[in-house]
Order: sequence, then structure tokens, then C-alpha cells
Amino acid sequence: LCSVCVVIMTIYNLYIFNKEGTCIYYREWKREKQSGLPKSEEYKLMFGMLISLRSFAERLSTKDGQQLVRSYKTSAYKMNYMESPTGLKMVVNTDPNAASVPDLVRGIYQVYVECITKNCLIDVSREIQSELFSSRVDQVVTGHSSYAYPTSLY
Repeated sequence: LCSVCVVIMTIYNLYIFNKEGTCIYYREWKREKQSGLPKSEEYKLMFGMLISLRSFAERLSTKDGQQLVRSYKTSAYKMNYMESPTGLKMVVNTDPNAASVPDLVRGIYQVYVECITKNCLIDVSREIQSELFSSRVDQVVTGHSSYAYPTSLY
């Protein structure tokens, strides 16, 4: 066995849903396993899970008011979630040990606001086709510290 183990944290993929539940943007970076479903079915399942998680959190809450689900974690991945006041839903799936992902999601949202919201020519009810948006999202994600970042453990 080697004396140094390398742990690779990474960012797998991104889903963006509009307030109606339509997936308007999807991007993969280091996704290792495919679902085996058509993308349209995968998007429906992801959106349904978001709605179910919100309902679950609200029903089990010990406090009044809307309860927010920001993430959930399995042994294989962590789903990081953000919902804007306008109903835009963003999901970033990462390695379970990825750090500073809420900052990453906020960074992606900033790109969305700058490239999509402020552009009156883009219809947010349809799939985002903006090359500028895609390239800026790639810059934010690939520049993040958890994007395939090696850490040595002794």
C-alpha cells in the first residue's frame, strides 16, 4: 500500500428548474454513473424528489413557517439545493465531502441573474440555449475548489 492516499472531490452535475418544474438547464462535469432513464424522465424524478423533500421537511418540522431543504447526503453523493424567491430551483450534485458548495450554488445563481434574468430576449420557460451562460457556469464550476481537487491524506 502507498503511504499517501489521494481523495478526489468533485462536482458531478447541475439541474436548473423554472417555477413550473421544467428543467431549463442541465450540465454534467464528472458524472460517473448514468441513470439509464431518458433525460426527460430523470428531470421529472429530480423535480418530484425536490417537492417531496420540501413536503417531508414541512410535515416533520417542529416550527411554524416554510422549512428549507438545502441538501441531503448519501455515501456516494450530496445533493445541494437552492430555491430563489421567484421559484427557480438549482440542484448541484457533488462528492459527499465537497466543501463550500453553498457558495458555488450562489455563484451559479449570480451567473444566471447576469446572463439570463437581465436578458429580456431569453424566455425562462424554455431550455436555456445561451453559450455565454454555459461558458460562465463552466468557469464558476471548474474554478471551484471542489472541482476534482486532490487532497493528500497520511
